[in-house]
Amino acid sequence: MRKLLALALLAGAIAPALAQDPAPKQPAKIVPQEPKAKQKVEVTLKVGDKAPPLRATKWLQGAEVKEFAAGKTYVVEFWATWCGPCIVMMPHMGELQAQYKDKGVTFIGYSAKDPNNSQEKVEAMVMKKGPALGYTFAYADDRESYDAWMRAAGRNGIPCCFVVNKEGKIAYVGHPMYLDVVLPKVVAGKWTEDDLKTLDEIEKEVNAVFQATRDPSPEVYLDKLAAFEKAHPELAGIPYFNGSRINALLKAKKIEDAKKLCEKLIAKGAKASDDMLLGTVASALRGPAAEKNKDLLALSLKSAEAALKVAGDKDWRALLGVADAQFANGNAEQARAFGAKALAATEKESAAIKAFVEKQIKTFEKKSD
Repeated sequence: MRKLLALALLAGAIAPALAQDPAPKQPAKIVPQEPKAKQKVEVTLKVGDKAPPLRATKWLQGAEVKEFAAGKTYVVEFWATWCGPCIVMMPHMGELQAQYKDKGVTFIGYSAKDPNNSQEKVEAMVMKKGPALGYTFAYADDRESYDAWMRAAGRNGIPCCFVVNKEGKIAYVGHPMYLDVVLPKVVAGKWTEDDLKTLDEIEKEVNAVFQATRDPSPEVYLDKLAAFEKAHPELAGIPYFNGSRINALLKAKKIEDAKKLCEKLIAKGAKASDDMLLGTVASALRGPAAEKNKDLLALSLKSAEAALKVAGDKDWRALLGVADAQFANGNAEQARAFGAKALAATEKESAAIKAFVEKQIKTFEKKSD
């Protein structure tokens, strides 16, 4: 029912497309993803059905949710440590949890074991990000609940969230970036099938906005985005717009507008401890449209360093982001030094991620010869 974006955004954005396996990418650069071949899956969990039990091996933050209490609303979001688009959405879900806390809404970030998503990795990320986010996190060392929710609903990619209404029934299944439309009505008990149809149309509009990134004229994208945000102001904060908006402003030669936006986003990211937002800004500011602009490249380095400060000096993504920014600013020696630190930080990561970092380091070496 919910069609999520399979379109890969331009440099500087995070693709909201769902990923089933970890992709070796930096927080603000993407590897184009193509839609996976459709498979016939028997859907046994649908909107209107009673929510299944949610079993966890360990509740990492917040009180254990033993059952979905009558009169309460729950948002169950499935995520993994390797899923960049999942992590991008977390700060906004934290904002929503704060906004709806007194209205009986509980957000649950639920992560299940897979080859690249161990309990150790999940615990480490929740320990680092959880307190600032302020919502509940749980981990399962099996796939029982994942299958009872995700597979039963015909979902094979994350981030994906389920909204459970006050009657304990599924009200919404889909991408968390639409929660600003869904939650107000679910909490008020006014969410209907007509609203689901309306949301289908909104999703088409979002797809059209992202499709506009492919247009040769950046003004086409900026105009479509402005029109969308005017029609749906509640969705103006979708984080996936940030990178593509910066890129379009730069392509349109609206340099001062881009700089003002980036300064605003850097301040927001630093205040919210949002390293993914900071990484997105840093990456967009060293794209082709910003090439040779010393002010923009310096701002890119500022944002990358702010991301590293938030993420910590053991985060390979943030370290590689600083390495890239240093290289873009002509500091090849610093780029190699941070690149080496990034590679060392991949000790417990997959072979694909290690290979990606090694490839980036070789790029620094080749271009500086």
